[in-house]
This record gives sequence, structure tokens and C-alpha cells, in this order.
Amino acid sequence: MMGTGEGIMSIPDVISRTFASAVFVALSALMLAGPASVQAQDLPEYDVDVVAVRAAGNDPLPSVDLYTRIPYSKLRFLSSPDGFTARYEVSVEIVEVDADGKRMNVVESPIWERTVRVVNYGDTQVENRFDFSTHSVKLRPGQYLFEFQIDDKSSNESFVTEQFHTVRDLSDSPAMSDILVVDRFDDDTKNVYPSVAKRISSVSDELTLFYELYLDRAQTIKFRREVVRVGGLLARSEGNAASEVVSSTDESAAVEAGRSQHVARVKLDDLPVGSYDVIISALDEAGVLLASSQTSFDIDWSGLEEHLSNLDDAIAQLQYIAKTRDIRFIRDGESDTEKWRRFEDFWRKRDPTPGTIRNEKMEEYYYRVAFANRRYSSATEGWRTDRGQVMVLYGQPDIIENHPFNFSVKPYEVWYYYRIGRRFIFVDQSGLGDYTLLVPIWDETTRIR
Repeated sequence: MMGTGEGIMSIPDVISRTFASAVFVALSALMLAGPASVQAQDLPEYDVDVVAVRAAGNDPLPSVDLYTRIPYSKLRFLSSPDGFTARYEVSVEIVEVDADGKRMNVVESPIWERTVRVVNYGDTQVENRFDFSTHSVKLRPGQYLFEFQIDDKSSNESFVTEQFHTVRDLSDSPAMSDILVVDRFDDDTKNVYPSVAKRISSVSDELTLFYELYLDRAQTIKFRREVVRVGGLLARSEGNAASEVVSSTDESAAVEAGRSQHVARVKLDDLPVGSYDVIISALDEAGVLLASSQTSFDIDWSGLEEHLSNLDDAIAQLQYIAKTRDIRFIRDGESDTEKWRRFEDFWRKRDPTPGTIRNEKMEEYYYRVAFANRRYSSATEGWRTDRGQVMVLYGQPDIIENHPFNFSVKPYEVWYYYRIGRRFIFVDQSGLGDYTLLVPIWDETTRIR
């Protein structure tokens, strides 16, 4: 059920009590089935999230919902009469901190226990099954350090992580709760399935968010959603923390007075792997900011198999880095099994971390191929275009200058790669969006002087 603004849906009042109660039924379902997995790099032992919302009734203190997501594979399951059972305890020490992040005093120490049961032992080893839990506390506005500890009751292992969070004053109107990143929202049941990890697959088309808006009167609200890139593969390797707004959309909806709950779907538009912030702002009809909230998320590599359409394509796409005889050797395998063995052997020799499961160089190469195909394909596959070739070889440029058509100059783009001292100019000679290199990729004039 769409609201006035496409992509923004109000949740019925029947689940508008608190944030945690609105998602708890979905959490229960996820404990049984687990969400679609994001196969990310260097996954932590478990994930946590902290989300503050206005408390029910007239309580002036915000309700702070604590979420955990624990992989079944990280728990020890013991045989039980009805299958296999794991038990663990979550303890959170909530410490008030000053403006410099210095610890002041412990204000809350909630503890809760979880029991997980499965019928088959094989289910305990599956990487994409998780147990979710939530617990709520009341905190006055301020800055806090949340120290989570998970104690596995069967193995006696403990996992510890911490998260800083600013709890805002939500007692006045207008105001907006913190944003919950969700794995999915069920339009039929209105169930919200939280992500907790806030990691999105690199092949996902959209990001789904859940939040509350508090108004003292009914009015038409313009919801502005901005996605800001704060890091990526290049930024992390180069130590560049510069941020940029990569998308911004405005949608309007009529919102009732009081507490309203909303689901927002944000198009990712083939954003590259990296770290992002998303900012949701509520403005009145005159464009005056009423309230806003912000959260972060990561786009992670989703797994090579999702970026390869078939083996023959993957072999052909080696042409930018492999010799012709190497490609012919792989392609001439007598069977698909033999082709795959030769293909794997080619990449195994180039693995920067031999002995580990992942081949980062191979993953990055085919991620770039997939990105080029989504972004630059027309009559020609994206990776075969000039822009696609540069993207596959060098990755995301540091800066792209876009120069649209005018009466004296054809449309063109300039891609700057400061880290390698290169600059590539693409010109749309036909005016149909078919950008080609002004000079060949190997030409010395591409060097930044």
C-alpha cells in the first residue's frame, strides 16, 4: 500500500506502539528462516544495532532498542530431545560519555538470554542463518557507549563489541526517530525484517529503511532522502575520507498528527562497494526543515557467482589482462569442468592471499565488469565499451567531470585517476550516449602532467 509519495508507506496503527514491537514478529520469523545472506568481507562474529524512538504514552525519555544478529555457525549446538539446542546470553553495559568520548558512569546493564533450537544438525552450520534478538531500555538524551557481550553457554566463548550512539531528545514535535535499516518489508503482512548488520549486497537495487515521524498536527511533508558516500575501496586504500552526495530524491505525503511509521525504499543505482550515510529529512510545504535522521550502511561484495553470467563470458572478459594464448587455452578445455579448472588456475596464480578462501583480485575484477555492464551497456555490452574498459582496468575514478552538449562542443567526460597519475577523456561523437576515448588508453598524453 503506497502512500501519497511513491516509495514511502505508512504502517497501520495496529503496530505503531514502539519500534521494537513493530519488528518483533518479523524478528521471530527471521530466527527460523534467516534473511538473504550478504557474503561480505571480514564479517564480524555478530552484529549489533542501536535505534532510539519516542517512548509510548507520555514518557519523556526515549526508548532505545538494542538489536543483535548472531550466526548459527558461531554458536555451539548440543543434542536435545527435539533436535539441537544452543543457548547464549547477551549483556550490554551502557556507559554515559562526555563530548570527547571519555567514560563517565554506567547507567544501565541489561541482560537477556536466548535459546535456539533446530531439527537438523546441518542447519547449525549454514552461514546464512541467524538468531535475532531485541531489548529496550529508557535513556535520557545524551552520548553513550554500548558495550555488547555475547556469552555462549555451551562453549563458554565470549564475543565483545562496542558502539557509540547519541540518543536525541524526541519528546518535542516535530521529531524523527533513528533509522532502522531493514532486510525487507512485507507489503501484505506489514512485517519489518531488520538487517542489523547494515550491509547491503553489491547486486542489490535498493535500500529499505524504517523510521517514525512525530508531528503535533497533520500536514503535507516533503521527505528528502540523500545518500552520501563516505568511503569505498579507493577511499580506504588511499586514506581519503572525503564524502560526496551520490543521490537525492524528494517525495511528498500527507501525514497524520502524532506518531506515524514509514518505510522508505532508496534506489542504489549501481553504487560501488563502499561505506555510505543515508539522511532522511522532513520538510514542510515551504521547504523548512522540521526534523531529520541519519544512519550508515555498507555495500559489500556479494559473491562472485552473482556477478558471472556464465563461464564463457567470464573467459572472454579476461581480454584486458590475459594474453590471447591464455584465453585460448582456457576456452579450449574439452569440457566445462576442464574449462573451469583452467580458469581457476589462471586466477589462482594471481591470488594476492593464497591459502585463503577468497581471491580478492578476481572478485574485484569481476565486480568491475558487472558494474560496467550495468552502467554502460547499450547495443554493446558495458565491459566492451571504452568507459567499461577503463572501469575494469582501473576501477572507480577519483573525479568525473561531466560536460553536457552545447552548440560548440560535443558532450564529453573527463575521468581523473590521481593515484596513478592518469586522465581519460571520453567524447560522445554520435550524441547517442556512446562515449569513446579521445586518445587510446596507452597514449602518453593520458598522463597528468
